Amino acid sequence: MSLPLKGRAGKLAYAVGAIGDTGFTYVINTFLLVFLTDYVKLDIWLSCLTFAISFGVWNAINDPIIGLLSDRTRTRFGRRRPFILIGAPLTILFFVLLWLPPTGGKSLTVSYDIGVFLFITIILGAWAWTYSMAAVTWFALYPEMWESVKERSEVVVYRQIFALFGGILAVAVFPLLRDIFSEGTGGFDGWIWAGVILGCIFAGAYLFSLLGIRERKEFLEEKPLSMGKSITMTFTNKTLLTYVIIDLMTWCMMSWLSITMPFFAKCCLHIEDTDVALLMGPFMLGTLTFFIIWRKAYIRYGPKTTLAAAAVGFTLAYIPCLFVQTIIQGALWAFSLGAVMSGILLAREVMMGDVVDEDELKTGVRREGSYFGAFMAIEKMSFLIAPLSAGLVLSSIGYDSQSITESMNMGLRIGMVIFTAIYSIVLFVFLWFYPLGKEKASKISKEIEKLHKTKEKKLEKTAKAKKA
Repeated sequence: MSLPLKGRAGKLAYAVGAIGDTGFTYVINTFLLVFLTDYVKLDIWLSCLTFAISFGVWNAINDPIIGLLSDRTRTRFGRRRPFILIGAPLTILFFVLLWLPPTGGKSLTVSYDIGVFLFITIILGAWAWTYSMAAVTWFALYPEMWESVKERSEVVVYRQIFALFGGILAVAVFPLLRDIFSEGTGGFDGWIWAGVILGCIFAGAYLFSLLGIRERKEFLEEKPLSMGKSITMTFTNKTLLTYVIIDLMTWCMMSWLSITMPFFAKCCLHIEDTDVALLMGPFMLGTLTFFIIWRKAYIRYGPKTTLAAAAVGFTLAYIPCLFVQTIIQGALWAFSLGAVMSGILLAREVMMGDVVDEDELKTGVRREGSYFGAFMAIEKMSFLIAPLSAGLVLSSIGYDSQSITESMNMGLRIGMVIFTAIYSIVLFVFLWFYPLGKEKASKISKEIEKLHKTKEKKLEKTAKAKKA
């Protein structure tokens, strides 16, 4: 068997990395805030703030740095592989430490504990750095390896299938492991062991994806732009500047769903946070089921129309949460959310490749690292926006996990709908100005194929000249 794997096998091997990407993100998004507020008993605002600082602001700094460094890296292993090989194993260490706050294994008696706040902030920041080493470079390889809309959308579907497995491990298996290992021990043992087991699986998925990764020699041989010029050209690209806000709003939608779902389960459906899988499971099933339909829509109608339709559908699909009363109703509601979210996920990820391709036509240099660093930096701002939004809603309704009232119930429902609508409105404003519609994106795709063939021929001539 030759490595890296080629064809569909290569696409599937690469896509396995989505288990780690989605798994890590879902665990942090879905359970960290609940862990800090309901188990560690850290103050709600301090919990939201540590999340926002380390997973929001800090990532807005480290993602572009890692992306830029990977563009400028030249090793015999490639530009991106070294970052995955180093970053993925280190994520395990800091992921486990997140569930080991310095409280003696007990809940705090004083919620305003600055020491615990600083510990979680630093450890989460360290984890975010190592996670970005793997995630930014893994994502950046996707448009380099596949050029056409059909191939890219195919890979996105594979990625989302494996992302579903990662999500199931996060929202269903993580709390199950937590409860199994907590039985009879007390403290945070269950959280720690769940972190160890799933941390190894998620990091292992990134490492497995290396079997399908091939870095193109013509890009490895290119002379990179100077750091100053690269930064300037990246953040003055008008297409990028409109796209990153669109991308940010889609992430806010997802983050908002993940963060609020455990509270929705407790306040509105009166079930435990461990049962959140009863909602997130149908959501992920709906997402997976409708990917093929949205892929056909994207190929036929292009990025702007597809994303607009999906965003409208997601906003409308959120409204029933005002009336959902039972677990079955909640599951059906979550499934409908997933059905339209699949269109958002597909459109935004294929659009990323278009933005990178357009840049290469302008600069002549392939710079996925810089661009995906920028994408992911802005995306992580959703982990600033969503937690602070949650803090605003939870504090305004007087949230208390030990005493759920009807006003908390309805206040949370209304807050969930309002913030979803806000994210959608902002998305539409920037989508209106996004310049790459179906025709222009198709034209860019054809031009980029020609440019890559020219670069391949140039590399071949250089290699022959060296041999001669």
